[in-house]
Amino acid sequence: MPHSHIGAIGYLTIFLPFALLIFGQAIDAPYLAAAIIFGVGPLSRPVLGNVSDQLPEWDERTATLLDVLPVAYAAAFPLLLCWVLSDIGAHPPSRLLNWVWLGLSLWTCLFFAVVVAHELIHQGGHRRRIGWLLAGAAGYPLLAHEHLPHHSTSGNVDLAEWPRRDESLWGFVGRRTGRVIRSASEYNAILAARKGRAAVYGGLPEAVTATIVVAITFAWVAGWAGLALYLCVAAGVHFGVQAITYLQHWGLGVDSVEGADEARYAWEDRCQFQVWLMLHLALHHAHHQRSSTPYYRLAPHPRSPRLPAGYVLLLFASFFPPVWRWLMTPALEGWKRDPNAHVEPVRWRLVCLPSHYALSTRA
Repeated sequence: MPHSHIGAIGYLTIFLPFALLIFGQAIDAPYLAAAIIFGVGPLSRPVLGNVSDQLPEWDERTATLLDVLPVAYAAAFPLLLCWVLSDIGAHPPSRLLNWVWLGLSLWTCLFFAVVVAHELIHQGGHRRRIGWLLAGAAGYPLLAHEHLPHHSTSGNVDLAEWPRRDESLWGFVGRRTGRVIRSASEYNAILAARKGRAAVYGGLPEAVTATIVVAITFAWVAGWAGLALYLCVAAGVHFGVQAITYLQHWGLGVDSVEGADEARYAWEDRCQFQVWLMLHLALHHAHHQRSSTPYYRLAPHPRSPRLPAGYVLLLFASFFPPVWRWLMTPALEGWKRDPNAHVEPVRWRLVCLPSHYALSTRA
């Protein structure tokens, strides 16, 4: 029978990066958001555990609140960003190191804003338009135009939709950057032909305008330093989006897995904190199977490949290709042998080392 869940409160975690940034500015600790999200967050698994393999049956009121949460975040985003900007204008960092820390914390906020925008663009009507604007304001205006075609090109390594198995993060980000621009242009042309509009169509002007407006606002409030801050953060957001695509799809393309061109394979990780913060985007195989399903209606896919660690630890590992392959190759080969035999971090584990992959584990 449907019932309410106190766990639904955990989805308010999407506001945590901005809350930490604003608090950090107040106590002259501009590093706080980046340090907590990327330093403490990965340590939360022993405390919060993993999300259940079974989808909870939300009661109607809770489901309604969860449904409007991404829209509420998008509505709050301009106010939160203005709060941050006003403090930068009133108390600009006095040292280069503080600018760097501020940039990392602001990147943390804008990157996870793109995650919320991702949820919105998979919905129709006005929500998709809100997602366009949110992604644009966060510095990644091409999100909808490059991401929606991604779902229709399963396993394609030649187009850099999925990374090649022998490809490093750095090589993939370079290839993917070119693909993003081409994909956005192609998708834009398809929409224009379908709807009978001008060549620029489908929310791209609005998203780009949002990026320009925010950039101008940073320049107006904090001068050239403010503009440079936003542009650097936007470049970092672009890199982060492509890096996560690498992490979510490495080794699962047509060059490595039979039938990948139809199966829409993707890695999953059940860390509860991560699932809350990313609105179930870490349950990526399930998302690819039912991309229009709202985040709170997604459970881990029973036959998905499972990551040997959370996103943060693996993101840093991916910077060093030998370390990445050492961690990921046994996980990939183990999943190929038996997609149902999940070995993943549980209980106190933050990472399953290769020596653990042969062990069967139950959450």
